[in-house]
Amino acid sequence: MTQQKTRLYLLEALPIVCLLASSLWWTPTSSWAQLAGCNCGTVRLMHKDTQSHMTQETTQAAQQVIDALRAHSQQNSRYLDRQVEAAERISDAASQNDALLARSKARAEAESGKFDPNPDFCLLVDTAIEAELPSNMDIPSAAAVADRAASWSRGEAEPIAVNGLTLAAFLARERDEIRSAGGAKDATTEWQMTFAKPTLDLTDKRIRQALPRLIANTIDPFPPIPLSDDDLRTPAGLSEAVLRRATEARNQAAISSIEYSLQLLSPSIPSKPYKTIAERSRYDREIPDLISEQQALAIRHSAYYMPNAETLEIRHTKTERALLQDVLDLLSIQTRIAHLRLEQESRAAIVQAALLGLLTDGSTSNLRRP
Repeated sequence: MTQQKTRLYLLEALPIVCLLASSLWWTPTSSWAQLAGCNCGTVRLMHKDTQSHMTQETTQAAQQVIDALRAHSQQNSRYLDRQVEAAERISDAASQNDALLARSKARAEAESGKFDPNPDFCLLVDTAIEAELPSNMDIPSAAAVADRAASWSRGEAEPIAVNGLTLAAFLARERDEIRSAGGAKDATTEWQMTFAKPTLDLTDKRIRQALPRLIANTIDPFPPIPLSDDDLRTPAGLSEAVLRRATEARNQAAISSIEYSLQLLSPSIPSKPYKTIAERSRYDREIPDLISEQQALAIRHSAYYMPNAETLEIRHTKTERALLQDVLDLLSIQTRIAHLRLEQESRAAIVQAALLGLLTDGSTSNLRRP
């Protein structure tokens, strides 16, 4: 509509502009008027009003053209502004729709339990951040038990130096004192005492005394009398010292293997988080305040292979993420067990080598030279 009006203004103004231009070009000069026999003053007076009217009309027409163009420009500007505003509104509406859609998807995923924490994984976090044991807490170790057994095997105990009836009486008296340690029939000969519970009670003094005797009875119950300085000055004494060092090395290999097994059964881990894990399964063993690594692994295993009814129901509702965390936990347990098995097999290899050396003893002899 505005463009049509503009065209009409231009068409109306065009004749006026043309007339003005022709009048300016046609205005007669004095010489031309004289040649025509006209009075120049009269002619100039006749055209004066015409020129003034033409100038006024031309100016008015030009102003109308300018106003029309200006109005058209303003209308186009307003139209462009509305287009920009409409585009902005469309963009804002699309953004709001995207935001609402993303919010709806997030809410649906949250309500589905996708982001719910895995309760089993949270319990494992508790085991990871459990406070360490106080530094002043005296915890008997398997190493101390092994050291006492090794000392006995080397003949460093006082009854061994006396030997004879004194040694026999010492062993009989000790057996009477510690034979029922740990609920065993005879703690000096039954290894079942160490496996009856998943965690050895090394705080019990009788058990700490029974374990070295059990190891000694297994490896070297009656070590020989220690060699004196006078013995070592003789050829027979030096030969005997060589043989005893070989026996000591083999005994130490066996003691080291037993020590590692006892180390896995020694109390070393606070049991508070593991008691919570055990409640989610049918684990029925006693859980003391400090448990062994072997018992800790057993508790974590039991949560998977013998869960109680409530835990089993929760397992069926777990998300994929929670199930993957459980798989990762199982893999970590298996990895740890594989490492412990490697440690034990390394010690077992040394024991086997010692046994092979023992089997080949005496198979050769020294040649006598003339």
